[in-house]
Amino acid sequence: MRGNSSINRSGQLKSPALRAWSFAIGLGLSSVVGLSGCSTTPDYPTSGLNEQTVGQSNQELLTTASTSLQNGEFRNAALQLQLLSERQLSGNDQLEYLLLAAELQLRDGDPEQASLYLSDAQNQQQFATPSQERRLGLIKVAVLEAQQEFLAAARERDFLASILTPQEQSMNHDLIWQDLMQLPEVELLAWAEKSPDTQFGHWLQLAAISKNSRLTLDEHLVELENWRTANPGHPAALQLPGGLAILADIAAERPTNIALLLPLSGPLKKTGGAVRDGFMAAYYQSLNKGYDIPAIRVYDSQQYKEIDNAYAAAQMDGAQWLIGPFNKLTVQALQQRESLPLPTLALNYGERSQHYADEEVTQTEQQPASNLYQFGLAAEDEAVQIAEQAWNDGHRRALVMMPKGDWGQRIYAAFEQRWLELGGEIGEQRYYSNRKDYNPEIKALLNVDDSQKRFKTMRRILRESTEFEPRRRQDVDWVFMVALPKQARQIKPTLAFNFASDLPVYATSHVFSGVVNKRKDRDLNGIRFCDVPWLLESSELHQQLENTLKNGQRGYARLYAMGVDAFRLLPRLKQLEAFPNSQVFGSTGALTLDKQRRIHRKTECTRFRSGKPARLAAR
Repeated sequence: MRGNSSINRSGQLKSPALRAWSFAIGLGLSSVVGLSGCSTTPDYPTSGLNEQTVGQSNQELLTTASTSLQNGEFRNAALQLQLLSERQLSGNDQLEYLLLAAELQLRDGDPEQASLYLSDAQNQQQFATPSQERRLGLIKVAVLEAQQEFLAAARERDFLASILTPQEQSMNHDLIWQDLMQLPEVELLAWAEKSPDTQFGHWLQLAAISKNSRLTLDEHLVELENWRTANPGHPAALQLPGGLAILADIAAERPTNIALLLPLSGPLKKTGGAVRDGFMAAYYQSLNKGYDIPAIRVYDSQQYKEIDNAYAAAQMDGAQWLIGPFNKLTVQALQQRESLPLPTLALNYGERSQHYADEEVTQTEQQPASNLYQFGLAAEDEAVQIAEQAWNDGHRRALVMMPKGDWGQRIYAAFEQRWLELGGEIGEQRYYSNRKDYNPEIKALLNVDDSQKRFKTMRRILRESTEFEPRRRQDVDWVFMVALPKQARQIKPTLAFNFASDLPVYATSHVFSGVVNKRKDRDLNGIRFCDVPWLLESSELHQQLENTLKNGQRGYARLYAMGVDAFRLLPRLKQLEAFPNSQVFGSTGALTLDKQRRIHRKTECTRFRSGKPARLAAR
């Protein structure tokens, strides 16, 4: 039997904040940690060992440990397991101990240690009751999910489904889907080809259909119906997951008259034009394929001094929805209202007093207008995703470089909150100005100056010549950088010059111009960043736009993608609202809706290799 070295000797559990995964369904012990959240430090009771506890039987200790886990009393559960680890257990008692110990380690955010207990439990599987068999399988799934092995976890859940109770099957059904939604479409398709004519292979096919960002709502419906016809007895055909069941209703109820309000003159003319052209490209693609499309009327926001005048014009023309405005201050003003003249999908975000992630609205915070939805290319979403990606890659202590100004401060605030929530640390952060030479800033950030000062002091004390090579600080393991391409092309080599070539560098999408330039971007090699699928995946519509535009999309590519998604997202808002865990996979990323009706994006991650983006291997 494994001893008690894996349990903190004081009974106080470690609590690093990891991405967690919901995997238990009331099987005598509760093992619930949220799929999209992070672990939190529980309140531990102060009870310790006493003579009565020591004198309890093995079964009494196991029962107490199980009850303590269910009640969130993790220190008490650890104390019971510590006593059990010092006893000679056999058969079913030993298996129960190992299952409880594995779950305790999962609660403690240590899936590797949980995996060791799980391995021992599998060696005792011949003593398992049917209930313990189910628990063993669910703990195995939880370990896989905690280790980001989502494909293996989904496959195991599919295998387990037949031995679960009806209540457990329903939750397991949803969690299979959530696991598959973590995988990129290309990987789902590849594995589906390797699993033909199997129930799990058909799960993979359905997930790939859902994640295909190139399909319109009508095309999704066609593909979905074809899949159900081919697999009428599949569990997912009988109970469509992830909001797929209401797609037909959404299509039937979508608006038939839409107003598009954008800046088409003035300083933002090119920006507004790119969004409009992306929107209309998606519109004409659906029209040419024979699908139902709404009537669209485009308005130049620069022609209206007041937003209410634009609403009045749209209403006079019969509009049922307004897409726009684009101006941040106007959106800020709209969200202060109780209601708007028309349901509105704004193409920017107003300020938010609390963290922008999906949280409950406090009583003191004003609710945004009840019919206002907000969608844009928020850099804050990218900062959160970078924090999660770096954490999942095993990094724990960051150096941060941000541009000076409100924009850099907003990105840093979003990153800092999420990184600290996960349990990460920030060694140092610096705001830099736009300059030709970033060496002084980077030397200071890496403490290379301090290394040289120590050498000079040492040489003065010793009064003799000694060999010396400056060193960077050793207390960090990665760098988060927000920079435009021109700045990044200077910063990345300067990091290497200052002995930091071994530090992984992560960046927001701003590091990539959107146009492949191998010669200019070779200095960016190795930088990891996350960007919109529109730029990282091939699509028919992207190529059509590229061929149609005289100079191509160039630096406006992400705005064209935003226009495409604005057209396709509007009818899907009800799906996102009805199913909080659902996602719409668009040209700008995986889109979700929070309780304040703000759209958040999760994009595709890549890195520069040979001067151009190269997709990262999926987990």
